Amino acid sequence: MKGITKNLVLVLAIAVVLAGCKAPTQLSDTTKASLEEVTKAGADKYAVPELKGLNDKLTAAQDEIAAQDKKFFKKFGPAKEMLTNLGTEIEALKAALPDKIEAAKNEAIKLQGEAKAAIDEAKTPTGKGTKKDIDALKADLAGAETAFAEIQTAIDGKDYVAAQDKANSIKAKAADVAAQVKAAIEKVTGKKIG
Repeated sequence: MKGITKNLVLVLAIAVVLAGCKAPTQLSDTTKASLEEVTKAGADKYAVPELKGLNDKLTAAQDEIAAQDKKFFKKFGPAKEMLTNLGTEIEALKAALPDKIEAAKNEAIKLQGEAKAAIDEAKTPTGKGTKKDIDALKADLAGAETAFAEIQTAIDGKDYVAAQDKANSIKAKAADVAAQVKAAIEKVTGKKIG
């Protein structure tokens, strides 16, 4: 009778230990949902490195849970701690995201102004005998001017990354046209323009 009681107590003790070692499924699901929420809020465009780091940490936590699931004596404490810390980092990114978006908007507006200035500079060539060369470059410049409207469309659509990319592209195109105009003037006049 003592042996049966002893074995029963041992079986109950093991059952209690194993029951207390449940995978943190709910915490994992909550953390995943928070990460998806911050991604949809704009982190995928305006906080790319931070989002990648958070996704890597989520993967590491999930890998830890999977590794513990394979063991007989499971220890989910480290995975729970990883998920809790990750939740805190996600909340910090969520709080910082509006500032990151505003900074991207301000940069897009600044680049829009620079693109406009580059177009204006490319439009005002000086010198004699360059009309033929300049006329050939007007089509390139007209394309840049047409694309310039797309910057405002992107800004209005709150796609500040696309607006920045478009502005940088237009600036490069206008600078190229300006350089070609300058080269044409120098060719005709024989004088180097500073």
